[in-house]
Amino acid sequence: MAQIDTPRVLTPRTRQARASTAVRQAQHRAWNRYDRPSRITGTVILSLFAAVVTVPVIGLASFTFRSPNGGMTLDHWRALFAGQGSFIVKELRAGLLNSLMLVAVTLLIAFVVIIPAIVLIEVRFPRLHQVMHTLMLLPMAVPAIILVVGLAPVFSATTRIFGTNTWSLALAYGILAMPYIYTTLTAGLDGMHAQTLAQAAQSLGASWHRTLLTVLLPCLRRPLVTSTLITTAIVLGEFTISSLLNRVTLQTALIAVGKTDVFLSVIVTLLVLLTTFAALYVCGGIGRATAERNRTNHKETP
Repeated sequence: MAQIDTPRVLTPRTRQARASTAVRQAQHRAWNRYDRPSRITGTVILSLFAAVVTVPVIGLASFTFRSPNGGMTLDHWRALFAGQGSFIVKELRAGLLNSLMLVAVTLLIAFVVIIPAIVLIEVRFPRLHQVMHTLMLLPMAVPAIILVVGLAPVFSATTRIFGTNTWSLALAYGILAMPYIYTTLTAGLDGMHAQTLAQAAQSLGASWHRTLLTVLLPCLRRPLVTSTLITTAIVLGEFTISSLLNRVTLQTALIAVGKTDVFLSVIVTLLVLLTTFAALYVCGGIGRATAERNRTNHKETP
């Protein structure tokens, strides 16, 4: 005897679930139209951004070739590389070397102290996320001049032990860079399920140090590169703290040189900008090449 298929009766809960799913899918399709702008809109936005970035750089470059008589000359560039105006060149060299040294010390503090501490708190103590998020806003909310007032007693105490060396500014620069490092790292940790990876590694017998060095940090290459670039930019561009604490850095040297020879000051500023842009481009290319290589290896793996 043949069985007669009876239509399936949907319960009210099933109908409600299907209706909710259909509404979510419709909303998702509607918002997808706004996720990606049209080609014309993208071209206009990129063109405006390129103009905002390149026009000031072109203005700086053209200014360095101006002659006091109104023409164009290469004398200012020759004066920088030929060593004319020895006091000015020595001042710039001292400021640049001090800033590069501060970059190295600040990055050392970031990679040895700040980054492991942030990863540890976010992975092992996730309940402190909101507290850390609030604390990380303080260096950005407090003005630099007030920060100097608070740091002055600290530096007066440390000078008795370490002296008045310029590298001590790295302690303050580490505080300034901490919010940006925290933001980039937490974004990377949230996207890779760091807690699950850490628990899996520790269940296999890995210590915390090994989990950090061999599991978590290799997955944070892009956030680490971004943190490095941001920290470098902060150190090279900071002026208020170094000026109020009477330290010679690149920015204080540029201000001092600008009072006597504004052309050399602008040339050095231009070189720093171009070097920063080149570093960003190279790091971005390395990141894209690494991601493409990992994607290719993943496809080839059976």
